[in-house]
Amino acid sequence: MKINKYKIWLILAGITAFLCCLQVPVSARLAGAIAPQTNTQLIAAQNQQSAGMYRQACDSLLSVLEIANFNCQTLIDNQLSPTEKATIDNFPNTEIVASGLRTLGDVLRLTGAFKNSEIVLNRSLIIAQNLRSDRTLSAVYLSLGNTQRAMGKRQEDIRNNAEANYRKALDFYERAIALASKTEQLQAKLNKLSLLVETQPDSDIGNLWQEIQSTVDNLPVTTESIYARIDFAASLTCLKVQTRDFDIEKILLPLPPAVKHCAVTAKGKTAANPELIYVAKLLASAAKDARKLGDLRAESYAKGSLGELYEITGQLSDAKQLTAEALGIAQSIQAADIAYRWQWQLGRLTVKSKGDKKSAIAAYQASVQTIQSVRKDLIAVNPNVQFSFRDNAEPVYRELVDLLVTTDGKSQPNQDNLQQAIQEIDALQLAEIENFLRCNLSDTVAIDRIPDNRAALIYPIILENKIAIIFQVAGKPLTYYETPVDRQTVETTLQKLRSNLAEKGKTPQAIAESENVYKWLIEPLEAELAKNNQIETLVFVLDGSLRNIPMAVLYNRKTQKYLVQDKYAIAVSPQLTLFAPQPLQKRLKVFIGGIGEAQNIEGKNFEIIQKLKEELEGITTKVPASKPLLEKKFTKANIQNQLQTGNFSAVHIKTHGQFSSDPEETYIVAYKQLLKGQDIANLIETETPQQSSNIELLVLSACQTASGDNRAVLGLAGIAVRAGARSTLSTLWEAEDSPNTELMLKFYEELAKPGTTRAKALHIAQQSLFERYQAVKTWGTYILVGNWL
Repeated sequence: MKINKYKIWLILAGITAFLCCLQVPVSARLAGAIAPQTNTQLIAAQNQQSAGMYRQACDSLLSVLEIANFNCQTLIDNQLSPTEKATIDNFPNTEIVASGLRTLGDVLRLTGAFKNSEIVLNRSLIIAQNLRSDRTLSAVYLSLGNTQRAMGKRQEDIRNNAEANYRKALDFYERAIALASKTEQLQAKLNKLSLLVETQPDSDIGNLWQEIQSTVDNLPVTTESIYARIDFAASLTCLKVQTRDFDIEKILLPLPPAVKHCAVTAKGKTAANPELIYVAKLLASAAKDARKLGDLRAESYAKGSLGELYEITGQLSDAKQLTAEALGIAQSIQAADIAYRWQWQLGRLTVKSKGDKKSAIAAYQASVQTIQSVRKDLIAVNPNVQFSFRDNAEPVYRELVDLLVTTDGKSQPNQDNLQQAIQEIDALQLAEIENFLRCNLSDTVAIDRIPDNRAALIYPIILENKIAIIFQVAGKPLTYYETPVDRQTVETTLQKLRSNLAEKGKTPQAIAESENVYKWLIEPLEAELAKNNQIETLVFVLDGSLRNIPMAVLYNRKTQKYLVQDKYAIAVSPQLTLFAPQPLQKRLKVFIGGIGEAQNIEGKNFEIIQKLKEELEGITTKVPASKPLLEKKFTKANIQNQLQTGNFSAVHIKTHGQFSSDPEETYIVAYKQLLKGQDIANLIETETPQQSSNIELLVLSACQTASGDNRAVLGLAGIAVRAGARSTLSTLWEAEDSPNTELMLKFYEELAKPGTTRAKALHIAQQSLFERYQAVKTWGTYILVGNWL
């Protein structure tokens, strides 16, 4: 299947009109600037980039740059050796090198390798400055702005402050504008406008959008000018949303992406704010000109965007007609990457116009199926491509689940709908893990089909105005409950709870918030739990920010007890796992190692771990274990050697570390080195020609997940899945040294007893810790992810 050059970059931009300007192909403006042969090679590489063939584009660019010793996979994995860095620093000052490095920087940005993208682009910038080429400098500044913007977006995703990245991005866009000729300023201006609108709607942008308007209104009819109008219309629509030029409260749920995306509210109206009629005319003219050019993809995109504008303004009938036309065009050219958006839009419009619920569900189901086919196509094109579910695809799944579980009155949803609701959330979580790992997980087993009569599976799903809870016990029908509470209240409560749990002296505040979460999640299930007194383990398939909360800390106001004090062992699992939960197949043999001395690595300070030797040597008295690999011996090479020759069934590592949904912020500390996500997985993966066995248990003592990152636990699960570990015991925030050692030794003592499950061993160890340390910060941080048996 031939992939249209706009297809992949639209997908990677979240397929929101506000971001599509970031990836406009630029090969045309480079023509003639370089020698013919290398110019042809460079344009070919840029065309591969535009088609989403990033690995191929990277290989082609290395050929253009004549550096055969570089490895594209290493670059895409955001790794760069000192020798490779020196090679980049010593590139000659030529136009072909400047342009080749800039394009390589763009490719690396699109694959998520932001650090290497910035390194490569900075070298391109130095060369362009030495050449004193304003045209080349402008292009590099534009690329640097896009990389900083992408870095800022990632920081936002994990709830870090992105202001510095966005400030740098704006500065780069302004430099690009200052150096470009009038005919080449448009792209940088569009990027600057969309970033300001999204992040600083109170800034003075009246002149900027008016400058763009005068350019856009006078462009010749080309494919590029059509997309420029669509991009411009998207920014203006966002501006109208930000400045509240119409009553957003009157927009019917579910909200269209343009409204959800433009979340920052301006304090006042921008001077000479554009009229919505002008925005509508921009999109209508774009659709008309696309039809003249025979560009069906652009026509579909313009008509669908106009349909979304009409959805915002409440013109539902016109919106539905335009959306249907846009969908028909997209399907006629097999443009699945935009068809899913219009299928989703039809589903929303059907709900809003009080149409048939079955038709709305069918539209949403079609959208989800199309998303999944697009993901498969992307993985087939390049397994390193990450289809972002954060901004655009995730709401499709959630809104479909909302439709599936909503009934008239107080009747239970039917079993088919509940089962499909589980499957949709399952598919979403699986996609997020695949995004983290940058791979396709194919051999999966749904845990709800694993027989364990003593376990209850609990699926809490955060929706716009409620938490939906699906409860399952083996061999019995699914049961549904819901707690009416708006999403913002849930998110705010969970953020406060997570913060208070990790701070000393904040137990009273944590109890107050955990009472609410108990009331939302557990209280509705109390009658079901009482009816099923054989249940020993609660397995939570957690959603969103709930993953940041250890369920053991939930507090029952009536009994004045935490859930950890109840009879239930607790585990957390993504809905799908590579390995079926099953009891330990053999007696544990544990690899143990770690580092406790203070270190500074890559600008990060790591404090002394006092109880390192005591904990690791203590484990050897509880279960068969290796000789501890300590301090200076705890290196990548030594770990790898022991794991590949020792035939271990468990790995226990005591060292500082962090898990995040950002692979660059996922690491464990070795001696004078940070082992990043892929390194960890490669080390722990024990399959060799001599042995083929899965790690039953991975224990990360003294590690933590990134605060506020609600996908960090999925990152933790993803590393375990890639490494072949059936389950992982870790901590959500930094554990206190002495109590942590006590818990770990008690955990192994219990696990060594015949018939004790991993979840039960942790439960007993936590209860033991609770008796000695009342502060929730001390005993509450532990989570068991994956196989609970």
